[in-house]
Amino acid sequence: MSVRADLIWPWWVRLSHWLVAAGVIALWLMSYFWYETDTLHRTLGYGVLAIVIARLLLGLRTRLSSARISLPSGRALCLHWAEIKQGKLSPQRGHNPAGQWAVAVIWTLIAALALSGWLSRTDAFWGEDWPVDWHAALSWMLLGMVVLHVIAVAVVSHVSRQRLVRQMWHGRFDQQ
Repeated sequence: MSVRADLIWPWWVRLSHWLVAAGVIALWLMSYFWYETDTLHRTLGYGVLAIVIARLLLGLRTRLSSARISLPSGRALCLHWAEIKQGKLSPQRGHNPAGQWAVAVIWTLIAALALSGWLSRTDAFWGEDWPVDWHAALSWMLLGMVVLHVIAVAVVSHVSRQRLVRQMWHGRFDQQ
């Protein structure tokens, strides 16, 4: 089976991205506006974690380099920051080095949120405040990363002249 030359994000990357985004938004809204932290919140939270794990496993097995899971070298990150300082970014087929690290941080926060949520419901920590406090702090950190992600997508789209949101929607390389 051949892969289209302009394909950056296969369907499973795009689906997992938008499902995780929707799940994180729903979980955050449940917690801070609806105050729902019972069965629905836990089920959705574990579902988001399952999607992240599936994306990670598929990303380790894919042949498509833009969808592969990897962290950039220090050299690649330094070169990327140098481009940012100069105010010009080369178009990337996939995540840029800062984006690769951001994905790793976001997925780590999601896993830590699932762990802290689970710990807060175990008999060993029943009635303890620290797992709930840890969970709340992690949720604010994740929200901060999501806001940073959205801002970065807008800035990088503008500077590199790529249509990054459209790319994550249809999966193909797209420049202005």
